[in-house]
Amino acid sequence: MKRLYMTVEGQTEAAFASNVLAPHLESFDVFLFRPRYSGLVSRKSARIPRGGLKNTFLHTLSDMRNWMKQDRHEDARFTTMIDLYSIPRDFPGYENAMSHHTGAARAESLCNSLANELRDQRFIPYIQVYEFEALVLVEPERIKPYCVVSDKEIRRLVSECSQFSSPEEIDGGTHSHPKFRIKKRIPKYRENILGYQITQDIGLYKIRQRCPSFGKWLTTLEALNE
Repeated sequence: MKRLYMTVEGQTEAAFASNVLAPHLESFDVFLFRPRYSGLVSRKSARIPRGGLKNTFLHTLSDMRNWMKQDRHEDARFTTMIDLYSIPRDFPGYENAMSHHTGAARAESLCNSLANELRDQRFIPYIQVYEFEALVLVEPERIKPYCVVSDKEIRRLVSECSQFSSPEEIDGGTHSHPKFRIKKRIPKYRENILGYQITQDIGLYKIRQRCPSFGKWLTTLEALNE
């Protein structure tokens, strides 16, 4: 048995981890603890973050180090689910990672730098290319039952996404990242409420087939108990 701690960016990732990943990983004898937010919880109000690392990664890095010190047991494992989109410039290895041409290469470089920074073999870094909504765009039509949206707008969204071989290749531009594309067509989309439900409907099998970076991470988590 392995106990898995996960640092997540916000409510959307936390709900996905608890409701989609956790039940799946239990069948591999990997038990996910309640996800912890990535340093955005206000020290004064204990406010639950809406998501996004904003301007700094320092608090997150400090929290992760503390959590690892609190549980030094061999059966503990640690991971992250953080968006590549708008990742802070003080993230370890940022400048070098941004010199790469693809999102996947940038995310891999950042993961390697974070692992080198923390220096703990129990840590499995993961950065989502480019953000969580890429998983939703594996099958954009799955959004329709949850939102008031015309068939025309759904078809437009499906057409946009079909231009990419993988939703993870949908770029991280300010007006073209995955969440922007969804909200442009479906203004009433609420990621914190609907994100995990839609991905749950799509299923991890299809998501891992269409999103290779996510699939590689999931395979690693499934194998933690081997």
